[in-house]
Amino acid sequence: MHLTFRPINLETDFAYCVAARRDAFVCSFGSDTGFEDFPDGYFERVSERVNQPEWFYRHIFVDGEWAGQLEFRSTSSEPKTGYVHLIYLAPAFRGRGLAPLLQRYIETTLADAGCRRAMLSVSRDNHRALAFYRRHGWEFVRANPKHAKTDFYQCWLPA
Repeated sequence: MHLTFRPINLETDFAYCVAARRDAFVCSFGSDTGFEDFPDGYFERVSERVNQPEWFYRHIFVDGEWAGQLEFRSTSSEPKTGYVHLIYLAPAFRGRGLAPLLQRYIETTLADAGCRRAMLSVSRDNHRALAFYRRHGWEFVRANPKHAKTDFYQCWLPA
């Protein structure tokens, strides 16, 4: 199995981006109700950020087949802290041992960018993601004041 991470090509692969975000929303909240407004401005936001050095938008391929998407950045409101916006694997690629490789990629990329830790927000109802995060060193920090169903978690990065 050959795993590759490629910068997102918005001109050819934007449909994958929206599909990944929609399915991640369903995994987090049980349906896509409330997702309809998310795509508004998404293309423009990603277009603006994709070439900025602190932003990382990557598509994941396994043996040449699209398998998922990562969105994260090496800046946040807290010093030396990166923020993970999306870790997504398509259903056909879940449960195949890829998620730890995605985490390692994020950790290495953020550490190389000078971060000492990473933060993310996860739905309390996304039991599969929560189990993974807890098994792989993510610790509860606090409830997310902007979204009643999510909490912030942190992971200390290797030095």
